[in-house]
Formats: sequence, structure tokens, C-alpha cells
Amino acid sequence: MARSDHDLLVGLNLIPQLTPRRTKRLFARFESFDEIWGAPASAFASAFGSGVLAEAIASARSEAAVDAELARAEELGVGIVTLVDEEYPLLLREIEDPPIVLYVRGKLPIDPARTIAIVGTRRGTRYGKMVAARFASQLATRGITVVSGLAAGIDTAAHEGVVDVGGRTVAVLGCGIDYPYPKRNQPLLERLVKAGAALSEYPLGTRPAPWTFPQRNRILSGLSRGVVVIQAPERSGSLITARLALEQGREVFAVPGNITTLTSAGTNRLIKDGAKLVETVEDVLAEFPDLAKGRCAISEHSEEGKGIDLGERERLVYDLIGLEPVYVDDIIARADLSPTEASHVLLLLQLEDLIDEVEGGQFIRKP
Repeated sequence: MARSDHDLLVGLNLIPQLTPRRTKRLFARFESFDEIWGAPASAFASAFGSGVLAEAIASARSEAAVDAELARAEELGVGIVTLVDEEYPLLLREIEDPPIVLYVRGKLPIDPARTIAIVGTRRGTRYGKMVAARFASQLATRGITVVSGLAAGIDTAAHEGVVDVGGRTVAVLGCGIDYPYPKRNQPLLERLVKAGAALSEYPLGTRPAPWTFPQRNRILSGLSRGVVVIQAPERSGSLITARLALEQGREVFAVPGNITTLTSAGTNRLIKDGAKLVETVEDVLAEFPDLAKGRCAISEHSEEGKGIDLGERERLVYDLIGLEPVYVDDIIARADLSPTEASHVLLLLQLEDLIDEVEGGQFIRKP
């Protein structure tokens, strides 16, 4: 029985030797997916100039493997969307080497006009995570889908910022969709797929590896109209995503950081190299007039919507506390309060869930 193009693409995606670039070369050489599936090894050898590689690709084609993958996906409730399917994300089709298969949990399609990616280091500071959560939640309350990678640190904070306000976020995994990484983010994954989606190009059961994350970064940027980088050291996967975004014709934004902090070295260099410096969501939306016009009301979860009626002293202290930790002694001096008065006001603000106390007698605003 003849295979559909959908099934043939699933089969080709199961062949480990077929990297995105090699797959693209085959698509340029052969007239159909069916022709690729039935081609002799010699045809692959002429395409790649390697008999060993050609034999490996030819011998890896397996009808049984395709059937097993489709059955396993159905069993797990995982959708499979290929390049020939209508649900395939439109923006992603435009990149040089789009994934031929996407494994999906959650909801498609993704509105190509309303997607922004937020990425950053796994070792994000408390400040960086708070900025990521704030940017993500404020984008989400404007009806924008936030794309990130479900990694620890900045990615996790971005996803959490969206789900906390009931928005839509897309997680692009660097492993099989049935093998989420890191494991501790499994509960977050279950939350985000209820309104958003999780995607992976890797076959079921694929474990994370050093090469899988850099490869998936082209999907992160490819799904998005712009990429916001929040904290990235000089050697960071987030900088790979930024470079790919530029190659794909996407906008790149960077949040400036402390010049003495290693986690900000990469973002600060991006700004030197021409990325747009952003301090607020408004700075991002300024590059996309259609998104700026289509804002939704601020969520009740945001700072402006909490409905907290602060007194004069509370408002004064709250305005002194930002996303960088502030020592209690500085608060006392700048607000002209006694230690007892300051302690009372700080406790009230903590009870209202507006600030947090961090190490060393410092306070920081909650996003």
C-alpha cells in the first residue's frame, strides 16, 4: 500500500543520519518524497558524495518503524504535523531548513502575526528571571504568544509568567516530546499545554544531547517575529538563537545587564552589535505597530491590576524597590523612615505579594 506524504516524512525524520541540511539537499534533488523513500543507495551516494552515508540512510528506511511511531504517538495523545499539513506554522515554513516533522502536545495553529520568543541562560539570576516573567506576562496579556525552550532559568521564568496570567505559550523542546527536560519542569509542561503547545522535531524517545538544543534553536526563532534575549553569557545557546533570528530576518532585542555580571556579557554585546536595547514590553511592541494596536487589557494578575490601595508611605517604599535588590538601609535613608517604620511597611508589601526579601537584608519587586 502506498504511503501518504505525511507518513513518508515521519519515516524520513526517523533516520538519524538525515540532518535538516541533508534533508534539504534530498528535497532539491528528488521530485517527490515517495522517490526519496524508494531510491537506491547509489542515488544517495551521488547526492552526498559518501557511499557509507548513503548505505546508512538507505538501510535505515523502515516501514515497521513508521507504523510503530504513528501508533506510539496515538497512544500518547501526541499530534504529528508535517510540512505537507495545513496546521504547520506558517512562519516556520519560511526558514532555510524547517523541520519536516513536528510532534505536538497542546493546540495548533499558532498565529504567525502574534508570536515573540524570550530566551536566556539556564543560570539566570533572580533579577533575570523576574524580568523574563514580567516581559512574558505583559506580552501574554496583550494576546501575544510567547515562545521559549522550557530550559531551566530564563525559559522557565518566561513560561511561568505566561501561564500565571492565563496566556498562551509555546515550548520548543530539545528532546523527544515524551521525554521533557529538565524533569522538574514536567508540571509546568502540563500547565502550558492546556492553553498553548509543546513542540519537538525529534522522534519519540529522543533524549537530550549537546547537539539537540542548538539545532532546535532555529525553530524557536523561526516561530517568532522577534526574539528577546534576557541574560546570556558570552558562550550561550541564546546567542545562537539570536544569530539564527537575524539570518531568518527576525527582529532581535536584548535587555541590558550589569557590566560586572557574566550572565549579562552576551546580551550587552548583542546591543553593541546592533540588537535593540529594550527595558519594557513597550520597547518591543514599538517595532510591531500591528501588535501595539492590538493590545488587550492588562491582566488582574499584573501590578496595575492587583487593586492594591497603598498608603503614602507604602507607595514611597514600593517605588524605591525595583528588579535589582535594594538594601534595607538604603530604603530607610531614601524614604526617611525609622527602622521600625521601614520594617512595618516592608512587611505589609510582602503580605500584599508585591515584594520579596532576598539574601543579605535586601528587597526586590515581584513581577
